Amino acid sequence: MKLSVKIEKATTKDFNEIYEIEIMSYETPWPKEMFVMDYLFNGKSEYFVARWMKKVIGFIGLWDEGDKLHIVNIAVHPDYRKKGVGKKLIEFAIKKAKKAHKNEIYLEVRKTNKIAQALYSKLGFEIREELENYYNNNENGYLMRKVINEYFRN
Repeated sequence: MKLSVKIEKATTKDFNEIYEIEIMSYETPWPKEMFVMDYLFNGKSEYFVARWMKKVIGFIGLWDEGDKLHIVNIAVHPDYRKKGVGKKLIEFAIKKAKKAHKNEIYLEVRKTNKIAQALYSKLGFEIREELENYYNNNENGYLMRKVINEYFRN
């Protein structure tokens, strides 16, 4: 069953729920302080939440990098996975990149995270390079990108 979620800009009130989702989703989660610092002090950072029945069930963190939009973090509460929430968050980011006339949108993903890679591929992202020892546990990752401006394709 696909959920009808509302995606909106995160507020400081959302960060406890965001962090709960982060620690349930990742073996090596970002430290809570990193979220707070990024949210409060990084002028190029924006966080959005997916709400269902007023509950935060997913989030996405974006960095504006000039002609690129970088998805720095995305996670969905384990109870709400495989219901289209992650897809909606990524589609939201793609629309945001198009509206802002970005050339590309990109992200990093663990080499072992085949489910996420399949979703990103389905939404037009392509593996551009392997990132050796990218994660805290020395796991390799992939840099995946989606071209927004066709003139930028190379």
